[in-house]
Amino acid sequence: MWNSARRRLVGYIPAPDSSPELVARLARQPADELLELVCDTRETWWRRRPCALALRGRVPPAGVPRLIARVRDVKDVAEVRRAILEALGDAELGPHAGELLEWLRAAREPEVGYDMLPAILHTRARLGDASAAPQLAELAADPWTHRRLAGEAAVDVLIAAVGLDAVLAALGAADLTALAFTAEAWTRRLLGVRLLDRSGGDIVSALADADVIVAHQAHLLLIGSSLADEVLCEVVAAHGPAATAWTGDECPRGPAGACLWTLCVLRGRGRDIGDAWRALGGPRVPLPGVPEDVRRAIAAAYAPGQRQTDPRWLLEAAVLQFVPPDESALLAQAHAALASAGLAPQPPRSAGERYNQGEGTFSDIAFDGGNVSISALGPFASFDDDDRRARNALVAAGFRVIELPLSGYEVTGLHVYFFGRRDPLCVHDLLFYWQD
Repeated sequence: MWNSARRRLVGYIPAPDSSPELVARLARQPADELLELVCDTRETWWRRRPCALALRGRVPPAGVPRLIARVRDVKDVAEVRRAILEALGDAELGPHAGELLEWLRAAREPEVGYDMLPAILHTRARLGDASAAPQLAELAADPWTHRRLAGEAAVDVLIAAVGLDAVLAALGAADLTALAFTAEAWTRRLLGVRLLDRSGGDIVSALADADVIVAHQAHLLLIGSSLADEVLCEVVAAHGPAATAWTGDECPRGPAGACLWTLCVLRGRGRDIGDAWRALGGPRVPLPGVPEDVRRAIAAAYAPGQRQTDPRWLLEAAVLQFVPPDESALLAQAHAALASAGLAPQPPRSAGERYNQGEGTFSDIAFDGGNVSISALGPFASFDDDDRRARNALVAAGFRVIELPLSGYEVTGLHVYFFGRRDPLCVHDLLFYWQD
């Protein structure tokens, strides 16, 4: 009989599938049969996962210890373990609740397994563990979007389970205002700004936060808020002198940050902020070693960048006019120049073709004696090995050759995603960018 039950379940899952429709169908099957398949590590993980999801709300009490053992086994497949946690989150754990909670509280990445922490913290929230609040605040500030959203959702689950006051107490804050504006850790202030805004509180002061990520989040929330434009204009007027005086590399904060981020809010609402920006002296991140054409091409291509980006880049890209180049025309121009120099250029290859995957902002043209990269962002060229004939031909055709020291100049304050990092890149890596 057991074999016939297993064959029936396996027949429902002939291929990897965790769709809501399949899980709903499996949820109509006997819970004991699902439990057996989930706990059988000889079975394929992609069959175990939907069966675990189908146990939500119907875990057999006798099966709780077996499921906890599967969750704790770091050698088991993470997708299955996360699905089991979903089932255990609303199960009657009985005497095993303490065992599970103890393990969840002690779990740390990477020892516990890849990307398990969101599911672990979500389960702690569902179990009403207020002590998870500090870790949830960290998760809700994670640079990876899927983890950040999971953290935000888990915070809401925890608030629903234990109440806002208990969560605030676990975070060491008397109220939402204190959490948003005076918490020592920026991750907690970030959470406070989100919760305060959702409660209808005033978050304008967060635009002056010492951490750019907090100020950035506040500006995004205020773009869609009902706060009157007149109030925002008053902030700009009040802190304009501070913004004008902020001329260094460091990202603006305090009154200067409040002024500039408020301009970003107005711009995000579709308002013309050009005159206001110019009245402040046109605040820009100083890059004395970067020519204007290179700077504008980079700003137009990459702003607003990642959430750590200096607001001056957002404003510069919004205000200064830039006509995107025709990449095909640039490549044709470069190809013709090399051909006229007698260098027999080959057809251009995109960055994706060069690396056999991904995409980028440049194409390569091989020619007799070398190779040149042509940027899609403007008339910019970079040589693997300097070739005087090719260089002269391209310069005569209107191209700027990007070489040291310009190529290595860091574009301060503009944070760009690059293979898991979110830091400023150098001019060369921005003009000739490739991402898998």
